[in-house]
Amino acid sequence: MKDILFRLPEIYRAAEERYNEIIERIQEADGGFDVTEIFAGGGENRLVRGDNLKYMESLLREGYAGKIDMIYADPPFFSKSDYTINVKVGNQKGKLTLARSHAFTDRWEDGMAEYLETITLAMMLTRDLLAETGSLFVHLDWHSSHYLKVILDQVFGEKNFINEIVWTYKSGGASKRTFARKHDVVLFYSKSKSYFFEVQQEKSYNRDMKPYRFKGVREYRDEIGWYTLVSMKDVWQIDMVGRTSSERTGYATQKPEALLKRILDSVTREGDLCADFYCGSGTLGAVCEKTGRRYILCDNSAPAVMTAHKRLVQLNSPHELAEEAGTAGNNLHVQVSLDKMEGVLDNTVISLTGLNYGDPAALGIDERNRTLLDTVVEYHYDELIEYWCIDPDYDGRTVRPKLWRCRDKKGIDIAMNLPSKQLKNPAVKIMDVFGNEYVYTVK
Repeated sequence: MKDILFRLPEIYRAAEERYNEIIERIQEADGGFDVTEIFAGGGENRLVRGDNLKYMESLLREGYAGKIDMIYADPPFFSKSDYTINVKVGNQKGKLTLARSHAFTDRWEDGMAEYLETITLAMMLTRDLLAETGSLFVHLDWHSSHYLKVILDQVFGEKNFINEIVWTYKSGGASKRTFARKHDVVLFYSKSKSYFFEVQQEKSYNRDMKPYRFKGVREYRDEIGWYTLVSMKDVWQIDMVGRTSSERTGYATQKPEALLKRILDSVTREGDLCADFYCGSGTLGAVCEKTGRRYILCDNSAPAVMTAHKRLVQLNSPHELAEEAGTAGNNLHVQVSLDKMEGVLDNTVISLTGLNYGDPAALGIDERNRTLLDTVVEYHYDELIEYWCIDPDYDGRTVRPKLWRCRDKKGIDIAMNLPSKQLKNPAVKIMDVFGNEYVYTVK
């Protein structure tokens, strides 16, 4: 670590060599891509599971160079930690118990140099995807922000550095040996000097909360006191996602919607295309869905994509799902039954009647919870289902849901019905609490 500053030119050159190889492959139209689009919403909205470097290469091949208006990057922070996602499942008495499943690893075999080279390559591809009027926001903390600031100055040009935003919050732990670490930084870069920016305003409270009554200065009053409206500063006080928040998904590194909304309000307009290639729990997609922006999301973690997918579905985003998704292969198996309802409007009930795993060890849960899992599979398999949907006329590749159900605080309905005449070639797609997926063609 002590010599990493002197190795930055070497790290940059190594990333640039890999970048040049990618550009050459694109120009020669050579090679395939190990990514799967698992969620295609209205318009260009996408959620993809796969390696983000390969997916950005794929987008460049598709002609997306210079087409994305804003990219938000929340990469690993070089924390040297493993991250889990909290999974709630039931035991034999129906009581909810917490299990922990692997989400992603922020450990790097060759240390900081490998980390920086990987992020540098991602930023080079990001630069190519951004529109000339576009902006990049890179979310980091104290572990690596100082190194990546130097690298981003090289990738985008130091003249295109706009702001270092400090996001400060109250949550988190404290130490008896340091000041409590209560902030992240977000590095804001533009593609060019013609970037779009809409000034935001915030409250600035008067001294002693009393009115100034200055000529030409408009003042306002709320429950706290008197204030004026000023251009927003680069220190943002926004609460993290609390344990009781309706936003909370259980994903380890989830960011608050208010943070992403402030960014979107500042540098994008309705209809603009935004992207997050480290999408985690899908906060950017959720905020884009609520504010009329288009989005492209990518992550290599099955729990992350499952969380993001469910979040988008709950916002009633129209979507399609590709069968090929699922890094666990055929590990998840679900039993499905189809029963015609006699004398009731000629409807057919499709229900989930059982579940099992080909390789339980691949789920990434510890031995204690493996014992719990066996009990849940036998007695409460519905506790393991996070989302499922019905496509009445499956084409063999892409599931287009007609009906779907998502788990909520009350559980999940494991039976749905459709008019029998609509069921031409029905298929069911299921996602479990660990991010595994399964498509079943109903016979």
